[in-house]
Amino acid sequence: MKRPKPGSYRTKMREHMLAIANRIISTEGLAAVQARRVAQEAGCAVGTLYNVFGGLDLLIIEANACTLDALRDELARANQAASAAPMSDRLLALALEYLEFASTRDKAWRAVFDHQMDPGAEVPTWYRERQGTLFALVETVLENTIADVALRASNARALFAAVHGIVVISLDSKLGNFDYGETQRQVRFVVGSVANGLIAGPAA
Repeated sequence: MKRPKPGSYRTKMREHMLAIANRIISTEGLAAVQARRVAQEAGCAVGTLYNVFGGLDLLIIEANACTLDALRDELARANQAASAAPMSDRLLALALEYLEFASTRDKAWRAVFDHQMDPGAEVPTWYRERQGTLFALVETVLENTIADVALRASNARALFAAVHGIVVISLDSKLGNFDYGETQRQVRFVVGSVANGLIAGPAA
């Protein structure tokens, strides 16, 4: 049997370990992702993981990027489906889709926010840009309402954070047992209030 070229082997091993990490995160959570376990399941040495990804942190970053991509795709579909609707309905469609994603892919979604880089290590620029694609969807909805680019970006992140906070508190049952319908109502209230305020006149 002909041995694969080093580049081909590296690519296949990278994809294999990434798939393993994604599976572990999705089924068991972030804490279950360990370098030794991933390497063992991939049939390679721990050193191979470090050679391919540069470390466990960066493997997790790659796995979380897959979750961000999946979330972006779901949000984009929701945005497209509501493209002809008023701004308030489009914002609400994004927010409710976010709740749906978080509640159905809880462990993978949490890993995106729970993962912390080692002290002194920086999150890769490309990953920050990937996060930015989520905010960009909200910014697009606000284009005709907030002309100032910087203010639009800031407000998009504020709205994202507000919805995220409601979802986190609800899923963690911090203020009572999780109730999907009640969480939807809270999301509708916040997004509706923001939209009404923007329609009345965006804050300076």
